[in-house]
Amino acid sequence: MNKRALLLIVGAVFCGVIAILLVNRYITTKEKSIFKGMELTRIVVVNKDVEAGTKIDRDMLATEKIPEKYVHANAISPDDMDIIVGQTLNFPLKQGDPVLFTDLGEERMRMRMEKLAGKVLKGERALSISVDKVTSVSGLLLPNDHVDILGTFRNQETGEEATITLLQNITILAAGSHMSGERQTDRSFSTVTLLVTLQESELLIFAQERGRLVLILRNPEDIETQKEIPKVTFSDIMKSEYLSKLQKNRDLIEIIKQGKSVKAND
Repeated sequence: MNKRALLLIVGAVFCGVIAILLVNRYITTKEKSIFKGMELTRIVVVNKDVEAGTKIDRDMLATEKIPEKYVHANAISPDDMDIIVGQTLNFPLKQGDPVLFTDLGEERMRMRMEKLAGKVLKGERALSISVDKVTSVSGLLLPNDHVDILGTFRNQETGEEATITLLQNITILAAGSHMSGERQTDRSFSTVTLLVTLQESELLIFAQERGRLVLILRNPEDIETQKEIPKVTFSDIMKSEYLSKLQKNRDLIEIIKQGKSVKAND
């Protein structure tokens, strides 16, 4: 066998070995990908049907192994079992269901919900709407504040935008999860809960889907509402007569200066 033939054989064997290694590596990678997250891990489950409002005790708890990829982010590990004993279930669970931290609630949470329901007057409803820093007066709104609600919408036929006063003198029941009489340490919230009628609820839900809502704060003693407030369009703010009328009305507002009530333009 000449030298050239030997080199060809060695080269072929080497390529074959490389090919086998690459195939094995590909198969191993695929197997890891397929079985990723399938490692079994233990979570806490209930060993019988449990009704909402039940206080958890150890006798109703068990552990079960499930693939890691199917473990809920709020699932409870056996190490945390002692933490949940004595807490109250917010929702009913069936035998074998995992216990989640979101299923649990202290008795005071139930009392808070009852407290909120007690604030809803007969014939009215509690409705939560989304807000941000701007639409919630820089996040300074508090429970029991009174607000007017304005909305900006686009006419689907003409394309014209207009701002309209939707509701006046609406009471805020809660800012985020904070209600009246509770100590509020966190001033950040993304919803406010309003006291409205069923028809007003329909209006606000539809309006929030179609445009942008803004809440404006009222003086708590100012409960007077205005009738037939005209909408404001782009053409309105470009008219000098419109702006002059606004300023004229502002000049009629009384302010307190050195203990005396005077007009704004005095």
